[in-house]
Amino acid sequence: MKKLSFIYILVCVSFISNAQIQHEDFNANTLPNGWATVDSKSGYSWEFGYTGNLEGSGLQNPASFQSGGVIFNDNKYGDLKNNHVELISPSVNLTAKRIVTAEIEVTYNLQTFSNDGKFMIDVWDGEVWENVLTDTKDTKTTNSGENQTVLIDVTAYVNNDFKVKFVYDDENALTWGVGIDDYKLLGVAGSKVAGFEKVGFDYYPNPVVNNILTLLSSKKIGKVVVYNTLGQRVISIEPSVLESKLDMHNLAVGTYIVQVTVDKEVGVFKVVKQ
Repeated sequence: MKKLSFIYILVCVSFISNAQIQHEDFNANTLPNGWATVDSKSGYSWEFGYTGNLEGSGLQNPASFQSGGVIFNDNKYGDLKNNHVELISPSVNLTAKRIVTAEIEVTYNLQTFSNDGKFMIDVWDGEVWENVLTDTKDTKTTNSGENQTVLIDVTAYVNNDFKVKFVYDDENALTWGVGIDDYKLLGVAGSKVAGFEKVGFDYYPNPVVNNILTLLSSKKIGKVVVYNTLGQRVISIEPSVLESKLDMHNLAVGTYIVQVTVDKEVGVFKVVKQ
């Protein structure tokens, strides 16, 4: 396939906008519904709805969460040290939602002291927690007044019990702490394939966990072509059926672009093979 054509496919996929699946702004001064915390052994926990300046972020132009956020103030609770706290989101069944790609967006502020104190983000892959971010440095610069926003691709961890865990550990030292202003879980649903609205097309599961990707349509599926991220054609079949079982056992773990032709209409979507 020509490189230009493959670039076009990628552009078509990228134009499928992310839907917001989960969002928490931590503005309220209570633990959000469905969320859970793990407190430090000393009994201290997160503070919700915090609107003040973030300690350690500077005197002239300190950072803040003007509309509210959740913080752990290690400077306030640090005399006992050994502070390790966790904040865990509600579970979401991303498999049932036919999620093709997923990302988490987090705005936070970490202030260390003598390089002590770290902030981590883990995601549940269905069996174990997977670390997707570990930060051990001050957010931006002192007196910048800025927070930090990260966008993390978590497509590889899509499952029927997806959740996010925020972790702060003061590393057994007296330090400043961390604050989280906003969290979003974004995703693209696989059943929403542009151009296929009238042919009743769907596919599952995504990610593909047992080598078989099932394609369904109210009209015969004429052709299926699979490309890797380099634009190389790795599968090409012409099933001419309403339900096709696409065998991906010969493909390596990773992300693939699937191009399907149904009744002269062409649809493109991403799948992840685990």
